[in-house]
Amino acid sequence: MTNDSDTNGRIDRLNPSRRSLLTAMVGTPAVLGLAVGSYEAASRVVSDEDLETALVCSLADGQADFVDNRTSISADPRLLSAHDLSAGQQVRLSRPDDSSEFAVYTIAEERPEAPTDIVRMSDSARCRLDLGSTELQATTDETSCPGPAGDCSVSDEEFDAEISTTIPNPSLSESEAREQGELIERLDENGTDHIFIAPHGGAVQPKTDDQAEHAADLADATCWRTKGWGPDAGAFQRWYVPSMALSPESYPELETIADDDFDVAVDFGGVCDNGIVVAGNATLSLLEDVRDSINDALPSCAEQATLPDDDGLTGDGLLVDDLGEESVFLSQSYATRRAYWKEIATGTAAALSADVEVTESGSCQ
Repeated sequence: MTNDSDTNGRIDRLNPSRRSLLTAMVGTPAVLGLAVGSYEAASRVVSDEDLETALVCSLADGQADFVDNRTSISADPRLLSAHDLSAGQQVRLSRPDDSSEFAVYTIAEERPEAPTDIVRMSDSARCRLDLGSTELQATTDETSCPGPAGDCSVSDEEFDAEISTTIPNPSLSESEAREQGELIERLDENGTDHIFIAPHGGAVQPKTDDQAEHAADLADATCWRTKGWGPDAGAFQRWYVPSMALSPESYPELETIADDDFDVAVDFGGVCDNGIVVAGNATLSLLEDVRDSINDALPSCAEQATLPDDDGLTGDGLLVDDLGEESVFLSQSYATRRAYWKEIATGTAAALSADVEVTESGSCQ
């Protein structure tokens, strides 16, 4: 006959050891290969249907290169395959609990995960999905370089994110994109001699798209540009992808010309420092011609264009380097673009086309 008191006694004696084991497992995540913050995520089971969304988690051990990176993520190859994505491409992530919060990221690493829907990024990268945060808006100003995405409501949280392979919205007009805080791309093809590009136009790096359009119109050349806007001053935070990371596969209009062999490609870009720097992998004589032509178009009181002191903005790696046999990268502060965007664009076009004349914009008096 079973003794109920003895049975209960055995159960009571077993419970402490089970509780101790669970406590030890949670308290020593290294034994399980888990971060404490990812315990809940690791216990989830994901079906194929769940791969429409991702679970945004903190960085894992061995991802030190991501800590100060606001634009890169890692993801499981099976999650990427479900969306026909791979490392090097861009992806749009959005928060299902707030449709106004979305941003573009570069897939920098394919990393096996359990469960397979985990996407990892830095704290500051997560804040790009919280642009409504007052703390973030206070450090971001369209007329200066955006400050770092610091503390925000999701910087130390795990949360769901919807996945989309659509980077520029193909169906919007410019006015609609501006109103909706969206990104569009535009391409005007006109031969393969010269191409002028602005990967960060609109409110991302203001006036750069105007410069590319103006120079291409003057020089009768091809022009590709994006135009992005965001909530308040958040366009840079939402849409910026470093030029060396930008994948033509993620920008359909760009992909159509990515394999064309342009003689010269020119990128109108922004920079946080003052001035105008003319760089690229073009011959020194061409870079000097562009510099001198820009300075001829500027008033004498304006800060003059210069060549870089070192090779910091030259060599392969930038998008513009891949598009042209010779490349020119114009690095310009916002203050310079705001005041002299047209003069700089005109001077650049004149250096590449004999049909464009430069007229000095005036004196300082």
